[in-house]
Amino acid sequence: MTAQQGPATGSNTRVGRYVRMVAQPGQGRALAATLLRVAEGLRAAPGCEMYVINLSPDEPDTVWVTEIWSDAEASDQALSGGMGEVGIGEVLELLAGPPELVDLTPLGGPGLN
Repeated sequence: MTAQQGPATGSNTRVGRYVRMVAQPGQGRALAATLLRVAEGLRAAPGCEMYVINLSPDEPDTVWVTEIWSDAEASDQALSGGMGEVGIGEVLELLAGPPELVDLTPLGGPGLN
């Protein structure tokens, strides 16, 4: 299996997440651009294995973020650290409401070591 396994327990320590964000009307592309700057700032963050920004083709003001972290601690540290050079305030002011989170346990597949 290609999933990262914890020692002795065989448990998967990776953390995955889908985040759905809906922008203020007409601000979907601005939100996506801001999140792309966040992603660039997270490129060197310890434990960040994937942070991909996706624009919904059917809902122009909806942006999805696909995240994979080596563990919960890496995710918490990186995302509580101001989200790279872009402040979280820049993201929040573009949102129409709170982000929706779906937490996952990545198991493996193409793109994961």
